Amino acid sequence: MSENFIVGQFLKGGPMMWPLLICSLISLGVAIDRLLSYLRLPSEEEAEAQLTEVESVLQNGGEAAAVEHFKQNKGVLNFVFAALLKRYDSLVLENRTDLEDMRQELVTVTEEAGIEYLGRLLNALGTIGVLAPLMGLLGTIVGMISAFDAIAQAGAGDPAAVANGISQALITTASGLIVAIPTIVFHRYLSARADKAFKDIELYCHAFANTLVVRFGEQREE
Repeated sequence: MSENFIVGQFLKGGPMMWPLLICSLISLGVAIDRLLSYLRLPSEEEAEAQLTEVESVLQNGGEAAAVEHFKQNKGVLNFVFAALLKRYDSLVLENRTDLEDMRQELVTVTEEAGIEYLGRLLNALGTIGVLAPLMGLLGTIVGMISAFDAIAQAGAGDPAAVANGISQALITTASGLIVAIPTIVFHRYLSARADKAFKDIELYCHAFANTLVVRFGEQREE
């Protein structure tokens, strides 16, 4: 299949091919970004080291030092830890007294922050997977209207012309499916990777949440 043939078919598809092309590029970019992000997730040893480092910073330098640490160090664990510390500060200001209630609040924050970080941009894939076939169908309908309008004006005496008009109209449907199918596959696969990644780091996030609860209990007793 030559390059000229592909370009020719693309141009025959009409104006709806351009949004489909943009969707395909976005889908590919998101998939690559998420795959690289999941490949950079910390191992068990790295996660344990990050947890120990953050707890040490919090113990020795206080919450301000921990916040500065989170600003300088990126990654999913530091993102979740920062969200936990932020919510912890809010709970302290609210004068919460029930430690178990505080622990449950922080567990909820862990899940929300982890899903936010690991599931970032995945909704875009899901949206493209739904919209691409619809855009392809819309392009086909517009193309069929144009084809039948031309037939009405010139007559249907030339079957080849009729077939050519219909084939051009169907290009966008095929293109929409070509974009949607791998996008949906990427979305399902990456969503599963995100769920697995969160389970891998959940223990360390809960450990930091427990550290904050213990810290609050100790400060309250002083």
